[in-house]
Amino acid sequence: MRRQGSGKRAAKNAKLYKQGYHRGYDEGVRQGESSFGLVFEGVSIIIPTYNQREYVLQCVSSIEKHTPAPFEIIVVDNASKDGTAEAMLRKGGMVRVAALDKNRGFAGGVNHGLMMARGRHIVVLNNDTLVTPGWLDNMMTYLGSHPEMGVVGPVTNYIGGDQQIEVPYSEVEDMWSFAARHNRPDATKHRETERLVGFCWLFSRELLERVGYLDEGYAVGNFEDDDWIIRVKLAGYRLGVAGDAFIHHYGSVSMKALGEEDYVVVNKDNEQFYTQKWGDPHALVADTSRLSLHAKVSTSQQENTPPLGKEDSPDLRQRISTKGSSDVMHKLRRSTDFYPEGCFISDIKGDVYKLMRGHRRKLNIPVPRGISPVLVAKPDLLGVPAGESLVSVGEVQGWPLERSHVHAQPVQSNRDALEEGMIVAATNERDIWYQISGSKRRRFVTPYAAERWGVKSGHIVHVSANQLRMIEEGWPIIAPPQLLNEDL
Repeated sequence: MRRQGSGKRAAKNAKLYKQGYHRGYDEGVRQGESSFGLVFEGVSIIIPTYNQREYVLQCVSSIEKHTPAPFEIIVVDNASKDGTAEAMLRKGGMVRVAALDKNRGFAGGVNHGLMMARGRHIVVLNNDTLVTPGWLDNMMTYLGSHPEMGVVGPVTNYIGGDQQIEVPYSEVEDMWSFAARHNRPDATKHRETERLVGFCWLFSRELLERVGYLDEGYAVGNFEDDDWIIRVKLAGYRLGVAGDAFIHHYGSVSMKALGEEDYVVVNKDNEQFYTQKWGDPHALVADTSRLSLHAKVSTSQQENTPPLGKEDSPDLRQRISTKGSSDVMHKLRRSTDFYPEGCFISDIKGDVYKLMRGHRRKLNIPVPRGISPVLVAKPDLLGVPAGESLVSVGEVQGWPLERSHVHAQPVQSNRDALEEGMIVAATNERDIWYQISGSKRRRFVTPYAAERWGVKSGHIVHVSANQLRMIEEGWPIIAPPQLLNEDL
């Protein structure tokens, strides 16, 4: 009888537990859905990691001890085999854990964390770091010092570039007293730079929405941070080093774990991809800055010009629309400003849009044959203002324009003969391709960029070099980042 009673109680308790579990789960889903997209006035600290449990535990503990500002920690575990995810889940508190099913590398891990982040500001942080008193406050002070200051990094004991400083300690135990002295707030230690290594970045959510995710075409790690920083600079942001913010860096722990031979292979492959994608990135950034300055001057001249007659207004609107629209007015740009006019893009749900005069126009019809939309992340897509939907095949012009639809022979007449959307090259520089967009010539920065947008040599119309030079230069066209995570 006692055994029978015990069995009934156990079954009843199991039933009650199951009911409570489902109620709790359903309530969690409801709260998650109601809070989705809400931003909190704090910092999301994203830490990608792979098989470095002890390092990431130390890192998280240092954040909890030395970060008084509101924050959340997002640990993205790249399918570690050492129990990292389980250890992080046990910590609880302000730690959120994403346990990925496979190793997506540094870029993939960071992107997953960016997707989860809810803070007004974001920190991307290596797992083999220790943050110190005042680290975040001093970086935040520099970030808020100028509206164009986009990304701020600290100084450290071990890194490439000008963020490395001499330190008096050799043991971590002696680091804390040095850091406490070093991190006294001092704006005279703030300086602009041309490069920030991705071991620790601080930036705003607004910048993320303009620049987008990291390119997941880089395997494991290395060069994806340089890639992203180029896009930050193309958008018009500045980079800063907060010299009064020191953090300790053990140094490339995950990369060293590959072994020297594998590390060399990965580094070489990523360097080749970086060069293939950007060509000469320094010249590209300089040219874009020059174009931006010219656009500002032109805008200022327009603002000081007496009002035009009614019959001139459409032309004025057209000229403004071809200069980058609101991004010229606000100085800063978005990644999509560097995408070609008339191209087709899609989101992970499979919805397809056409970029037209600074707007995204959704196709409410089946995608016409021959069109291959390029997958872009949701932030990129939502950053483009929505236009009217395209509801008939007649409204959808192909992309890229086929040469047979324009001119089969080199164009020798004036620039009016160059049609909107046409892909052209000068007869004496056949390897440099441009798109005619808004009466401007926009250069594809590399053959890879053209290839990513589906442009091939068969689309090219050759024109005289003089004719091409007469056309005003517009924003360059870059390759969109590769996204391998279907959740982005």
